[in-house]
Amino acid sequence: MTDSLNKYSIPFAGLAEGSHRFEYEIDDSFFELFDHSVVHHAKVRVELDFIKSATVLTLVFRIRGHITMTCDRCLDDFDMPVDFSQTLLVRFGDEAREESDDVIVIPHGELVLDVSQHIYEYISLQVPMRAVHPEDENGVSGCDPEVIRKLNEGSQAPEETTDPRWEALKKFRET
Repeated sequence: MTDSLNKYSIPFAGLAEGSHRFEYEIDDSFFELFDHSVVHHAKVRVELDFIKSATVLTLVFRIRGHITMTCDRCLDDFDMPVDFSQTLLVRFGDEAREESDDVIVIPHGELVLDVSQHIYEYISLQVPMRAVHPEDENGVSGCDPEVIRKLNEGSQAPEETTDPRWEALKKFRET
């Protein structure tokens, strides 16, 4: 773990049982810490409600802000809003493992929980397979109209012309 990610480590062993709040401002520098990140530009606020009990840690992430995406249609950038919650349960066991997407196990005696990877994954999972400008309230795309016009011009099917060599080859098949 790099020093830049230390602020995402929660020393829960010293926390009293009950609810605790942590807040993080996530920007471009956060995603630069992860190799091959699908997110390059973002401005996101993470509010983490950390609920400690004797047997389980419950983490409720509230993530709001925007991710700057490149439109797959017109190649202009646009801000895609993100606003969602995600809950993670942390149990204690003999060895570290992931039981499911929402439940992990950490070893007994662990004193610190790093939430940076979870924040990274939750935000990265918001990136759609195909990113396009959203439509406005009138149903008009936010794409650059000049690019759309050029794309539509290029999509006109050319007239069907048959290569005379194919006609000559078809004669062989007919015989």
